[in-house]
Amino acid sequence: MRDSDPDIVILGGGPAGMSALIWCHSVGLRGLILERSAKLGGQLHLMYHRMTDYPGLLAGTGEDVAQKFEDHVKQLHLQYRLNQSIDEVDLKAMRVRVTGDWLTSRALIIATGARKRRLGIPGEDLFDGSGVSFTATRDHPLFAGRHVVVVGGGDSAFENALILARVCPSVTLIHRSEVFRAREQWIKEVLAHPHISIMTNLEVKAIEGGAAPTSVVVENRLTGERQSIPTQGVFVRLGMSPNTELFSSQLVLDEAGHIVVDRRQETSIESVYAAGDVCGPVLRSVATAVGQGALAVKAIADKWK
Repeated sequence: MRDSDPDIVILGGGPAGMSALIWCHSVGLRGLILERSAKLGGQLHLMYHRMTDYPGLLAGTGEDVAQKFEDHVKQLHLQYRLNQSIDEVDLKAMRVRVTGDWLTSRALIIATGARKRRLGIPGEDLFDGSGVSFTATRDHPLFAGRHVVVVGGGDSAFENALILARVCPSVTLIHRSEVFRAREQWIKEVLAHPHISIMTNLEVKAIEGGAAPTSVVVENRLTGERQSIPTQGVFVRLGMSPNTELFSSQLVLDEAGHIVVDRRQETSIESVYAAGDVCGPVLRSVATAVGQGALAVKAIADKWK
């Protein structure tokens, strides 16, 4: 290691990464965030509803929370780099190659988060932004008065169906099985709502239309029969996929692709830690990510005493 190298390199500048960076300052370690986007905040920038569950911080949207976190980092004069393309990682050697140059540290914290899962079918990319959406919280006013489809069976799908039912004459929720992962209260509300209908055991195979979607093609998973369902909008709410592609050949992952960690956030490689949505927390929340980022740094500091 060079004298200029940080003690801890943090991959990702969302809540977990920023919390880890702040805690590096608290315990007297040199931390550095590498963030691939043009701003800190991660998925906070995709949270369009009012945030009321982070203690002491009532905020209008995730964007507001991201700004407060970033202000905290800046006031402490902490180190971070934006627009960083991570080309390669050697976790056992504690090395990260960023835009062609290798950066070495004494420990790594992976906080690369997760991304919205997509269907990966014809028409999804074509109509993205012109009839296909991934968030009703933000986009529901654009679909007022339309007949729409929501794809998914978890919390986000049921919540989006309820949001859309406020402004849409009909909402059809399509799920690939008869078992829902959503919380019981939302399931009850959706089942009781006069503007929402549920179709199960159907897999969406394509989104069709001209300038905008006009139908979705679905296949019955029990019979193999296909049918076309008319719609004027498609909301894809399939949950999240962890951003672990860079590490999949080096770390132990669970069946869903999340990084497996111990109770102190350490991975299967010594001195490599993970925090936030990338390691599949029981509760996906800003509070959980912040806590895990702090815990990872504290574990590193304790090990180096």
